[in-house]
Amino acid sequence: MFNNAGIPGRDGSITNLDPGDTNRILAVNLQGVLNGIKHAARSMIRTGTRGSIICAASSAAVMGGLGSHGYTASKGAVVAAARSSACELGEYGIRVNCISAHGVPSEMLVGAAEMAAEEVAEIVGERGSLVKGRGGKVEDVAYGAVFLASEEEAGFVTGHNLVIDGGYTCANGNMSFIYRED
Repeated sequence: MFNNAGIPGRDGSITNLDPGDTNRILAVNLQGVLNGIKHAARSMIRTGTRGSIICAASSAAVMGGLGSHGYTASKGAVVAAARSSACELGEYGIRVNCISAHGVPSEMLVGAAEMAAEEVAEIVGERGSLVKGRGGKVEDVAYGAVFLASEEEAGFVTGHNLVIDGGYTCANGNMSFIYRED
């Protein structure tokens, strides 16, 4: 089961945070995912189905500055909820994981950037990835989900946050020139 819920929230300073907006974001992004896990788990436990629940988190859950404060907090909470659910549901052979994508030209990102998917991919390939010249694709996320859903390939993976970001959140490539020998 792929458990996806997400709205971005408004940008702005933490000093002007609107609690109503934050509650709305948490209601969709966190409560939506929690309810998805709840109902999938109930059904899987009742029918004795082993399997995988995959939750959509975000690179904003891993690295600050990539989303509004409410969005960032909600996606960090999704990762935590998946981990705690993995602890409980492993007893039933149910694996719970997350996918945190970055720079993938999804509808939400393309809409927020107000540019075409190709333009977003080009910018990410230039400045938002360690894999220069290669932006993210929605297929990259789909392949990650297929991997996590596979009992054969990922049957021993649970409580994990698979970050699909071209290495963006794990390192800073701005100083990569120090590795050159010329």
